[in-house]
Amino acid sequence: MNSTTGTNQNSERVVRHAEYYIHGGDVIFRVENTLFRVHRYFFTRDSAFFRDKLPHPPPPGEFTKGSSDSNPLVLEDTHKVDFERFLWVFYNPKYSLYDGNVEEWTSILKLSHQWDFIEVKTLALRELEQLEIPPLRKIVIYHSYAVDRSLLQAAYAALTIREEPITIEEGRELGLETALQLARAREIVRASVPGGKGAGGNQNSLANAAGIELEALIRDYSNYRSLVVLLAVVQSRKSLSDVSPPLVAVTTTPRSARR
Repeated sequence: MNSTTGTNQNSERVVRHAEYYIHGGDVIFRVENTLFRVHRYFFTRDSAFFRDKLPHPPPPGEFTKGSSDSNPLVLEDTHKVDFERFLWVFYNPKYSLYDGNVEEWTSILKLSHQWDFIEVKTLALRELEQLEIPPLRKIVIYHSYAVDRSLLQAAYAALTIREEPITIEEGRELGLETALQLARAREIVRASVPGGKGAGGNQNSLANAAGIELEALIRDYSNYRSLVVLLAVVQSRKSLSDVSPPLVAVTTTPRSARR
């Protein structure tokens, strides 16, 4: 992203963005201490949120929010770097070629979710799905922005069958509900596979179990109340003689299903 050029506004230094202060633009946003002048068309076309925020351009002589540098539409709870990345979707000089990294697409996913840009969110997800994202990070990102959890099947499976337990720091990132579900899922899988219990468990057996049944069932995760319930189905399908205790403590509806 390009640097910015500055002007003084009141007692506070405010800058015009060097790339996204477009002189043909018809709405001015302020994000942190940066002014962006862009085209309202993209915002009112794609977002119900902005159709409410941005009425038709005011008549001559009438000033409304977003009509001038001194009267911008302030976007609260938004970071400049995220907004720069979001605008790149509309002003990408390479047209349909989007060459972004995980951080950039996560910013775009965040704002498209926050402002109900459905098509932009679909684009961000399409691009993220083509990038390599560590399982923990992918779960955190997708949970944060209400992404379809069926897209997390491989990430759930990876954390379930990996040898190392979920750490305290990872638990904080995942949140209590998800961390507890994954911990319970790990117990169920290890109880389901010969040699799976304890530190000396057979990792190949766990991987095989995931490859055959676990991932197939995780594809249908949205049909289950929780990952723990899903893995209980894995357990029952294996017809184990050593059945785990009833699974009731953390069986809650996924956030994406509550929307």
